[in-house]
Amino acid sequence: MQEKRSLTSHSMPSAFIFLLIGLFAVTSLTLMLIGTRVYYHVTDAAAQNSDAQIALSYLCNKIRTYDEAGDVQLTNRNGLPVLCLYETIEGALYETAIYAWDGAIRERFAPVDETFAPQDSEKLADAESLEFALLSPNLIQATVVMPGGEVRTMRIALRTGNVKEAT
Repeated sequence: MQEKRSLTSHSMPSAFIFLLIGLFAVTSLTLMLIGTRVYYHVTDAAAQNSDAQIALSYLCNKIRTYDEAGDVQLTNRNGLPVLCLYETIEGALYETAIYAWDGAIRERFAPVDETFAPQDSEKLADAESLEFALLSPNLIQATVVMPGGEVRTMRIALRTGNVKEAT
C-alpha cells in the first residue's frame, strides 16, 4: 500500500532551492555592479593618462620639428607662459605659439607681426595650466596640470641650438 504524502512535505526542499537561486541572483548582481564600477574607474584613469601623454608628446614632437638654431623661444605674453616656434614661409616669418588659456592647451599660428590674442587659437587638449622652464641653454622643461589635478613634467633637449628666453 502506498503512503499518502501531505502537501507540505515538499515545501522545505523547494524553499531551499528558491533560496539558493535567489542568493545566486543577488551575488551575481552584486559582482556585476562592482565590476562595472571598477571598469569605469580603470577606463577613466586610462583616458586621463592618455590625455596627459598626448599633450606632452605633442609638445615634444612640435619642439623637435622646430629644433633649429634660434627657432625655439620661451616668452611671456599677457601673463601667459608661451612656447614660440618660428619658421620662414615664402620669405615671411611665422610663429607657432603654444600656451594654456581658458582651461586648454592652445596653439596659435600667425605671422610674427600680428598682435597676440590668446583666444585666436586652436584648442589642442584640456589642461588647467602649462608652464615652461629653461633648465639649461638647450634643455626645456614643460609641466602640464590636467583637469583632474594630475601634474606631468617632461624635459626636452634641443640638438641644434640654444633656446632663447625672450622677455
